[in-house]
Amino acid sequence: MQPVSAVPANLRLANQTALLGQLLGRKAASRAELAKATGMSKPTTGKIIDDLMHAGVVEEIKLMDGGRPSVGRPGKQLRLATNRSRFVTVDLGVELTRISGLPPSPPDQDRWEIQFKTPTTADAWQEKVAQSAEKIQVKRPWAVLVSTPGVVDERVGRVLLSPNLHWSEHADLPWILRQIWSAPVGLVQEVRALALGELGARPDGDDFIMIDISDGVGGALMLGGRIYQGALPMSGEIGHTPIPGNNRMCGCGGRGCLETLASQRGLIQSLREAKGHPPTHALTFTDVVKAAERELPPWMKATFDAIATCVSAALNLYGVRRVVMVGRIAELPVPATDYLIGVIQRASMWSRFDAVAVTLAPKRVARGLVIAGIHRFVMPADWSVRH
Repeated sequence: MQPVSAVPANLRLANQTALLGQLLGRKAASRAELAKATGMSKPTTGKIIDDLMHAGVVEEIKLMDGGRPSVGRPGKQLRLATNRSRFVTVDLGVELTRISGLPPSPPDQDRWEIQFKTPTTADAWQEKVAQSAEKIQVKRPWAVLVSTPGVVDERVGRVLLSPNLHWSEHADLPWILRQIWSAPVGLVQEVRALALGELGARPDGDDFIMIDISDGVGGALMLGGRIYQGALPMSGEIGHTPIPGNNRMCGCGGRGCLETLASQRGLIQSLREAKGHPPTHALTFTDVVKAAERELPPWMKATFDAIATCVSAALNLYGVRRVVMVGRIAELPVPATDYLIGVIQRASMWSRFDAVAVTLAPKRVARGLVIAGIHRFVMPADWSVRH
């Protein structure tokens, strides 16, 4: 494949990254505004924008009366393209699988065209996805992006361990999806997808730690607009930190993991034990919410203290002062979330000097998958996309 410019590959990649990062945050901008914001010359900015427009990644718009954009020339504003679905996004969840076709402009909020209960085998899942492919009508996607839980080696496209979805460990997900869509496939660990979804979604560009408390408990670290990835094909496994005094078995094979206390299942189990109910007694997360409406029960405070210990350790280690929390935790009453936010802030060393921000946010899986698609399949130095 031929590069799109004579500019050295690493510099071209950095320039593309800077421009697309600006468009993610600004929604729309002129060439002059992009050049000023990135510090690039106008000719360099123009060349990269022309390449991205030719590839269908960026489109030109003009602002009509009332500020409503209209596609056409001569346009003074640029934005990520909205006119055609280029990516297939798949959210493989423990309970539900959701699928959509999306353009390069990522949605602010999740929207899914198809959803179905996640089957218990790879063959059944493949069949359901194949049926869904006919409905979303993305014939020649640039790539298929899959959010999946567990320990995921994104480089080779393999799930190494999924405590809550074990069948995915033995499934060749990229191969399955290539049989349905003849396109490259990228796996994205679910919390990393959520962290990517925050890029451009908030006015500040601070580094942050993403914490997802849902079926499991996971984390991701965003530094300088990029997700941290070490030498090992895993990171952010905060939910598998052993908590002293906790003896519950975890799906990972360990004992005492934070996830066994703080996940949806763990919170329900703690409520059941506190009430003296047998394991067969049916409770739901709604019962957990009700238990926190008046006064936080001791078991919930202890769980939140454990979460705060783990999260503050990560804040202290990496020198980050912002936490973004998503998932079931956001559904709890204000007294419960205020308590959790407070103990995280007090446990973080930076709170001795300045504010530590802990915010609740919606899940933006689809947005994160589109951004991952741009990073992996649009911006590589030798990138080439299909029209």
